[in-house]
Amino acid sequence: MPSSPASETTTPQTTFSLFSSLAPELRLKIWQYAACTPRLVPIIHDLERDICLTSSRPPAILQVCHEARDEALRAYTLSFGTRSAPARIYFNPCSDTLYLPRHRIMGYDDTLRDFRSFIIEGERACMDEVTSVAIDHVDVEAKRPWEAYNKAAFLRSFPKLKEVILVLREGRRQAALEADLELVEPRRPPEQLMDIWDEFWQGFNMEEKLLEDACRAMGKKYTKWKVPTFQIKARPSKALIVDNGPRTHNI
Repeated sequence: MPSSPASETTTPQTTFSLFSSLAPELRLKIWQYAACTPRLVPIIHDLERDICLTSSRPPAILQVCHEARDEALRAYTLSFGTRSAPARIYFNPCSDTLYLPRHRIMGYDDTLRDFRSFIIEGERACMDEVTSVAIDHVDVEAKRPWEAYNKAAFLRSFPKLKEVILVLREGRRQAALEADLELVEPRRPPEQLMDIWDEFWQGFNMEEKLLEDACRAMGKKYTKWKVPTFQIKARPSKALIVDNGPRTHNI
């Protein structure tokens, strides 16, 4: 008695040997779609060495084939170069999230506020095109007085920003940079998340009010700025990487 289709065991297909036979226009659209896969790219600016470090791996599409690489390089740009070090980190400002973890002893100090001033861009400047950034949430007990202002100034420096992610670090100790870093939905109670949101919102609005007052006192024009789409994500604990030299990538 023949078996019914529902009872047959199927093996998931993991290869597609006819890809090269597709029309070039279709192949390019597939590569373009793959190049827009969202990534979280953590960046630390090592002030002493004046170099940007990351634990993010280069996009896999850059290593598939020449055709895929050529198309992907239309989206990804070698970025985060400084006066002392060339750009070595691939970044797509339209789909990647720029994440600056809180890693310095003084918290989010003026190195966050002045982050863009450290970056030297080439012909394909992309920092003005950044649409998504992530910064760490800091508990009220640990927050330094200057951190709210520096966060506000940092966010203001991206004219096309569409999304702000506030990152909750879970676990007592986490390296500033981790391999395969990802963000997940927070598991904290909704009322606690609302308190975190409210604390961030009030701090930002307070800094905006101070900036407005300062501009008026100096006779300068004040440009109002609102936080775009805002969400809270969690960073789960993982095995720590060695913190004496996070790797950079270049291919």
